[in-house]
Amino acid sequence: MTSTGRARARDDSEAPREVLFVGDVQGCAAELRDLLQAAGFDRGRHQLALCGDLINRGPDSAGVLELTRRLDAVAVLGNHEVSLLEGRSSATLDRVRTQLGPSLDEWLGWLSALPTFVVGDGYILVHAGIAPGKRPEQCTREELTELRMVGGQPWFDFWRGPETVIFGHWAARGRVDLPLCKGLDTGCVYGGQLTGFWWPRREWVSVPAHRRWATRSGQSGAE
Repeated sequence: MTSTGRARARDDSEAPREVLFVGDVQGCAAELRDLLQAAGFDRGRHQLALCGDLINRGPDSAGVLELTRRLDAVAVLGNHEVSLLEGRSSATLDRVRTQLGPSLDEWLGWLSALPTFVVGDGYILVHAGIAPGKRPEQCTREELTELRMVGGQPWFDFWRGPETVIFGHWAARGRVDLPLCKGLDTGCVYGGQLTGFWWPRREWVSVPAHRRWATRSGQSGAE
């Protein structure tokens, strides 16, 4: 996996591994474990890569972070990680801080080192999107973690490749399955599904949420 945007580079001598991309987990650790089992994920043969928003709103953000680190997963920064890093206050973010307890500062350091995008073999992993006419390295952090609509159209209507963009962030829209854009946020925390996408075989896998953990505030609001 070739990485940029402050992602850790892997040894080029490593044999290529299949990548399992996973959409917004948002604290749903049990569902993430379900998905890994359903997908037949093997850490010895596969690489896990998360589309950001690992935390917040779900019941076990600490469990998601611990599993992510234990599996040596690749992850990009999502808007919920940005909110935690910036010290914003909400009932759900305060619950995340409580869950992380004395390890909070350690996890803040870990989250602050996450890249805003990762470029791999034929794909770009990002949380939200890429602004029209730009490459990811030309985008702002806000664009990469919050973008949805541009001039009344989804940002991905403007993407011309050549890479396939793997993204999350848009539960209200759900799965996006276009030749050059794969949207994986299927609203697990809202009682939907947790969705994965295998690369390069381009196969989808999903598991249902155990329950509705949060209520969506609005289709245009932060998700």
